[in-house]
Amino acid sequence: MPANPSLPPFDALRARVEMRMSEVLADTADAVAPAGVAGTEVIEVLEASSKGGKRLRALLTMASFGANGGADDDRAAVSVAAALEWFQTAALIHDDVLDGSDTRRGEPAAHRRFATLHAHLGEDAAGELGRAAGVLAGDIALMTAHRALDSALVVLPDPGRTASLFASMEELVTAGQYLDMRIAAAPLESVGEQRADILATMRCKTASYSAEHPLALGAALAGAEASRIDAMRSIGVPLGIAFQLRDDVLGLVGSPAVTGKPAGDDVREGKRTLLVWHAWTHGTQSHRTAIAGALGRRDATPGEISRAVEAIVDAGGLDAAEREIAALTGPALAALEGLGLQDPGVTALKDLCTRLVTRSS
Repeated sequence: MPANPSLPPFDALRARVEMRMSEVLADTADAVAPAGVAGTEVIEVLEASSKGGKRLRALLTMASFGANGGADDDRAAVSVAAALEWFQTAALIHDDVLDGSDTRRGEPAAHRRFATLHAHLGEDAAGELGRAAGVLAGDIALMTAHRALDSALVVLPDPGRTASLFASMEELVTAGQYLDMRIAAAPLESVGEQRADILATMRCKTASYSAEHPLALGAALAGAEASRIDAMRSIGVPLGIAFQLRDDVLGLVGSPAVTGKPAGDDVREGKRTLLVWHAWTHGTQSHRTAIAGALGRRDATPGEISRAVEAIVDAGGLDAAEREIAALTGPALAALEGLGLQDPGVTALKDLCTRLVTRSS
């Protein structure tokens, strides 16, 4: 990407966002200091939990800001980008508690870190405390996100648009998480009827904060008109769904060394994905038997997980996901091209959007 004063290279932008994340976490640390060692433990776990991400959401926000004519002074945009990353940290911490996941990005999940800190209490008590602490740490991560957001809002000429977009995102993602859990709790025999709900979950839970709102927030921070902000949101929805589909592909067949999660972990957690839906509705009874033998079973053996994964792939689930990703991505990128956005911002946006759907981790 060409160098430009208003849109530095990705590594430089990422470093600035991470610095801002650290600054607001330091403010949070000051706020919780009266809690003593408990406050220190929470901050240490939050710091560890926030590491390792690619900051794609932050970079999308910054690229959209530049593409929509953002001014050279992008400090408010950097703060909003940091807020998005802290929101994601909160969402991931909560997700891992709800899903019972042991790892995140190849490291212990936040609630497992807390359980380890209190292993002296015994496995059951430490696990219970760890889960409770994970919920609370996720809450504090969300509050930290609002520290970053508020620091931007106080200097914006029209803070209402940015605040409203961020609030809508938070509300939709949370409802999407509930929908995700609601789908997973339904009887396995109902998988064939869940396509619409699975798509709605991807749209609400992932697309909203992975592409739709980062693109819209960047445009709003740049002072774009409402029609342009709406256009960015519309482009972000299919890209965000494609992002989740890629995540589901990686969750099924991605290398643990690259994804940071055990192979087939989504199967063990019982995730109802379009890959599972396709295999269930287009596969044979043998395929369905293999899937039923592992989906949502915490005690499933590696062999059972492997057979379920093989069944999903053999029944065409992987190929169907790839076709869907292509169908969603092509028109969205064409629409982005047609908006007449400014370079190098639009070049950066196209690069980032391509990364969203072709990444390997």
